[in-house]
Amino acid sequence: MIEVLRREILALKGLPRNAAYDKAMNDPKMLDECLRLFRTRPELFAHVVIDAGKQPVTVDHDVLACGRTLAEAVALVVRAAARRYFRSKLDFRSKFQAPPPKLSLMKRMGLALGLAHPPPAPRHAIKPHSRSDALYHAIREHLRFDWQVMLIPHYTPMSPSLVSDLGSRLLDIREAAELQALNAPGNMPRDGRVPLLLDDAKRLLVAGKDTIDAEILWRVVQQMDLARLFPKSEVSQIRRAVAQVSATHVDVIRSLLPVLGGDIRRFTAFLMIAFTSLGEQRFKQDFCQTGQVHAARKLAERLSQIEAPPPCLDDMKRVYAALLSTAYVGGVEAGPSRLESQPRLKKALDALGPTSKPVSISG
Repeated sequence: MIEVLRREILALKGLPRNAAYDKAMNDPKMLDECLRLFRTRPELFAHVVIDAGKQPVTVDHDVLACGRTLAEAVALVVRAAARRYFRSKLDFRSKFQAPPPKLSLMKRMGLALGLAHPPPAPRHAIKPHSRSDALYHAIREHLRFDWQVMLIPHYTPMSPSLVSDLGSRLLDIREAAELQALNAPGNMPRDGRVPLLLDDAKRLLVAGKDTIDAEILWRVVQQMDLARLFPKSEVSQIRRAVAQVSATHVDVIRSLLPVLGGDIRRFTAFLMIAFTSLGEQRFKQDFCQTGQVHAARKLAERLSQIEAPPPCLDDMKRVYAALLSTAYVGGVEAGPSRLESQPRLKKALDALGPTSKPVSISG
C-alpha cells in the first residue's frame, strides 16, 4: 500500500519507501489521511488489497490473502500507530538516562593486551513496563477502527486504570473533548456509577420530574464542548442557550425520551442543534410552549425512522440539522412542491430514508 500512498499523498511524495512508512505511522493526522484515501478511493488499491483469489477487498469482514479480515488488518495498523505514538510521548525520559560508566584508559589497554579480565556484566533489575507499554496493554483490545487514529493523541494522557474502568465503553467515545472530560479529576466516578457522559438522558432530569436540570445540562454541554455549535463561543451566549433548552416543555421531553433517551449525548446534542438551527424564538415556540404534544410526537416518529448517528458532533449535526431543515422551509410546513424547489433539502430528506410527509413541529 505504501507505494500507492507515496504516489497519491503530497506529503509522502519523493520520500524513500521506509521514510514514507515511518512518516505515515508516526503521525496520526497523516495516517488518518492515508486511511481516508483508502476508504474513499478503494480502486487505487485494487491490485494490492486483495483476497486469496486476487480479487479486490473493500468490505471489512472479507478475508485478505494473508488470512486476516480487512477489519483485523485495520486494527493492526491502528494499534501499531498508537504504540509508536505512546512511546514517543510517554517514554522520552529513557532517552536521557545516564550511559554506563566508561572504563579507564589503563583498563581498556589491559583488556586489549589480555592482561585484565573484563568486568562482570551488570545485574540489571527487571524493569517494569514502561508507561507506554502499560497504557498500550490496557487499551490494545479497544483499538479497532479508522476513526480512532485521530484520537490517539487524546488517549495518550489517560491512565491505564481509567482505560480499564471504561473498558469497551471507550468505543462509545468519538470526541476528543469527551475523552479530556473523562480524564479530568472527579469526572470518572469511583463508586461504580456510570460517568455522566455515558449515562442515559434521565440523568439530565430533575429527580421525580420530567424537567431538565439546567446545571446538569450545563455540565454535559461543557464536557461535550457544544460551544462548537455557536459562531461566537461566548460563555454568556451558551449559558443563555442552556437556560432556554432547559425550559423544554415536559410533553416534548416525554416524546423524545423513547427515541433519544438511551444516550445523554444524543439527547443533549439534538436539543442544542435544534436551538441553533431554528433560532431562539422558533425554539421557544415549538419546544417550550404548551399544546405541542402532537407535533413533538411527529418529530419523535421521524427520529425513530432514521438510523441513529454515531456519538460524534459532526455526524449528529449533519443528521439532526437535516431532519429539522426538512421540517421547516421559511418557517412553514414543507410540502412536496416546496421541497422540489429546494434540491439540497430534498437530498437531505432522501438521505434520512423513507418517511412520511415532512412535518413542521409547530403542527
